Amino acid sequence: MTAVNMNPESGQSGSIDILYYVLLLLRSWWKIALVVIPVTAVAFYFAWKMPVRYEATARLMFDPNQANLVSIRDIYDFGTQRREFFLTQAEILRSRGIAERVVEDLDLVNYRAFTDEEKKPGPLQRLLPGLFGDESADEEELDPAEQRSRLVRVVQAGLTVRPIRNTQLVELGYQAVSPQLAAAVPNAVANAYVERQMEAKLDVTQRATSWLNERLAGLREKLEESERRLQAFQRQEGLVDVQGVRGLAEQELNDNLNQLLEARREAKRLGGIYRNIRAHSGDFEALKNLPEVMNHPLIQNVKSVEISAALGVSELAQRYGPKHPRMIAARDELDSARAQLRQEVANLVQSIEGDYRVAQRKVAELESALSANKVDIQSVADKEIKYDELKRDVEVNRQLYNTFLTRFREASEATGFESPAAQLVEPAIPPEYPVKSKKRLIVLAAFVLSGGFAAVAILALDFFRAGIRSADDVEQKLGQTLIGQLPLVKPQGKGGLPPKLFFDPQQREYTEAVRTLRTGLLLGRESLPAKIVSITSSAPAEGKSTVAENLAFALSQVERVVLIDTDLRCASLSAHLGLPPSKPGLADILSGSFSLEECISHDADTGLDIIGAGKLPGDPLRILGSRQFSAMLAELANRYDRVILDTPPVMAVSDPLVVSKLADSLLYVVKADATHARVVRRGLDKMRSLGLVVDGVVLNQVDTRKLAGYDEGYYGGYYGAAQGAAAT
Repeated sequence: MTAVNMNPESGQSGSIDILYYVLLLLRSWWKIALVVIPVTAVAFYFAWKMPVRYEATARLMFDPNQANLVSIRDIYDFGTQRREFFLTQAEILRSRGIAERVVEDLDLVNYRAFTDEEKKPGPLQRLLPGLFGDESADEEELDPAEQRSRLVRVVQAGLTVRPIRNTQLVELGYQAVSPQLAAAVPNAVANAYVERQMEAKLDVTQRATSWLNERLAGLREKLEESERRLQAFQRQEGLVDVQGVRGLAEQELNDNLNQLLEARREAKRLGGIYRNIRAHSGDFEALKNLPEVMNHPLIQNVKSVEISAALGVSELAQRYGPKHPRMIAARDELDSARAQLRQEVANLVQSIEGDYRVAQRKVAELESALSANKVDIQSVADKEIKYDELKRDVEVNRQLYNTFLTRFREASEATGFESPAAQLVEPAIPPEYPVKSKKRLIVLAAFVLSGGFAAVAILALDFFRAGIRSADDVEQKLGQTLIGQLPLVKPQGKGGLPPKLFFDPQQREYTEAVRTLRTGLLLGRESLPAKIVSITSSAPAEGKSTVAENLAFALSQVERVVLIDTDLRCASLSAHLGLPPSKPGLADILSGSFSLEECISHDADTGLDIIGAGKLPGDPLRILGSRQFSAMLAELANRYDRVILDTPPVMAVSDPLVVSKLADSLLYVVKADATHARVVRRGLDKMRSLGLVVDGVVLNQVDTRKLAGYDEGYYGGYYGAAQGAAAT
């Protein structure tokens, strides 16, 4: 049973076993009980002290079709059909003004059942009187205005207004310790609302009548003034019928325009003929053959005479000689016809030229007349605009005056007849039975909510924990491999953990965990055994020295092992293993004061060789970075199968960075659910920046009770069962 989770520290997604959180809540039952029991007890006390209350309801109906004799209802009709109207009226019912009327109408100041209920302290006030003060003493000091204001607030707080869906009804409810009071308050609220609405309508009507009366005088004067201006303008401009004058001017303009168009067409036609004649001026034959000349009737008649004369000359020439009298007469007739033709052509040309000049003068005259007509039309249009403006002003003023006069008469006639906006259709009656008690529901809700809050708080604190607690955390938050996890061993007294914990028969779980760590170290480097193993941590008190010494004890059972305390600033390994304070150690070897053999201590019981810190130097980093130290480690690697180095914390000093560069393997100890993941990551990043590779993380001081029956690889329960069976 798993659920996907996004880790808040690393941002990597992983799977979280829901069973773990179930077990966590089961283990934290006492924490949940510490929250649930007091809260439930307080809720029970409050519920037990709650007085019995009665509730009565009244129903009020809003009337959208109010009986108004005249249309003056438009003045105060606010749209009773709209949903917003009902919501607005509901808020008015809850308003302070209505509550004040109720207090006054019911004389609640002297209504003992109401004042006793209002003065009665609540359960919390009775439970903690010092926190709220003496209410009875304060009540005696209140003046009538303050007491009345307090009663108004009580009425507002206890009143419920519930509009009924899809109806025009509103339900008014009130709870009180007295059945009579519970019924009296909703009825008084409804009556106060109706009276207030009636008063508001009457006031609106009266103010509207007064205002309309004042406005009518001014509107009458404006109407009369606009009429006088219109008449004065008509007399000044001599306007009797504006539309007739405008129509006559438009008709004259249209006639002139049509004549001008016709004259322009005629002038254009004559202009074309005139230009052809001018182009052939002096050439009789060309003029004679022009279509306008040739097709003229007079020219055609003369040409017919000329042709007849020419035919006669031609016929006589066949019979007579040129000097024959008849021939001479025929030629004279032909010459006369030709001369007449020439004269007629000249006359026709002159006539066309005259007609063309006359057409041009006519066009100019018509254009001048048209311009004058346009000016007249514009003048008439200007007068008409002014006239329409004055006339509109008169019409608007007259319409406005008539409207106000009508409303004034309606308001005057409507005064004294106002129908209520709402009516009490179902008055409240004193209830026979009290309101169903919610005491059990209150206690149950307090129990459930407090338990849920406590559970959520526990889960949230666990989910957003900052420490490293499991193999999943090592992989997701640190990006490392878990090489081993050691269970939590509580120290006996103030002396801390006992030495040689690995060999303690009472700590079988811890012993097996160290053996598992040993196996992981041995099998992890089969191809290239880790001869020199460096063990460090992020911060002090994470148990790295304990891990180093117990891992050394475990390895010494199968190999030749030497354990070296390289913490030359705060050495603790020598004292914990029982080495004498005068015993020389690592610092003495590197300073040349003692030889390697003189500084090695052999534990005959375990077979482990130990090199303590010795006399602490002033500059540990200098001697740890010396060639003597690297040469000593090389020599020890030749002598022993395994060299274990207990180094200082990474985030405290730089010594472990120097020491770990000479090691074949690096183990990083993290105290379970204690050291912040951000601090551990910084330590790992610090080592990674120098090219140091961590082979694995050792999760130390794991509380196996929290993982019992759940965590993979957990074996504490197995050994506990084995020990119990052996004892039996």
